[in-house]
Amino acid sequence: MDFWMSSEKHILVGDSERVARNAVEPVISELLEGVELSCGAKKWSVITIVMPDERVGDYPEVKRYHKARQVIELRVQLPFYEFKEAGSAEQIGLVLDALTRSVDMMKEIKSLKITGEEYSILKKIVEKARLELKV
Repeated sequence: MDFWMSSEKHILVGDSERVARNAVEPVISELLEGVELSCGAKKWSVITIVMPDERVGDYPEVKRYHKARQVIELRVQLPFYEFKEAGSAEQIGLVLDALTRSVDMMKEIKSLKITGEEYSILKKIVEKARLELKV
């Protein structure tokens, strides 16, 4: 399974979100090598949203499955002020928290037929990444 991340972020966050994402993305990608889901999804795509409270409404969370492209698309909000004030290890932890939440959001996608075991596998991958990144 392939993994891809991007973000919608406020300028006040600066490069810190990109740095955290660049630490997480290759670890998750490596852990997902060889993982195949029975539903046929080939890509897990996550966009983190790091916007202050007054702007977050313009960037809603999204959860959908593009069956033709075999892509699970999730847009997950990160707590802006907590992220902005956190150190780099805490920021990586918040990105991993968002990934865990994105797995939970997958359960709400009616067209995505992932088994309970596959949810567990994805959750365990995020937890393994947390251990590897020591956060």
